[in-house]
Amino acid sequence: AAINTLNTLSTDAYLAKQGNYQGVLLHSCYNANKNFMVDVHKTYADYYYLEALLRLEAMMEQAM
Repeated sequence: AAINTLNTLSTDAYLAKQGNYQGVLLHSCYNANKNFMVDVHKTYADYYYLEALLRLEAMMEQAM
C-alpha cells in the first residue's frame, strides 16, 4: 500500500515538476472536511513524502 501511494504521489497529478511552485507536492490540504487550506503547499507533506522515498530506497538496498 505504501509503495502504491508513493507511486501515485510521484505522478504528474501530484508532483510539481515544472513551473513556479513552492514545494514538491501539489494538492496538499490542512482540513478537507472544513474546506480549510485545500489545494495548497504544505512543507510537512513534502517532508513526509521525501522521508518515505528515502526509507523505501534504504529498504530496497538492504534487500539486494
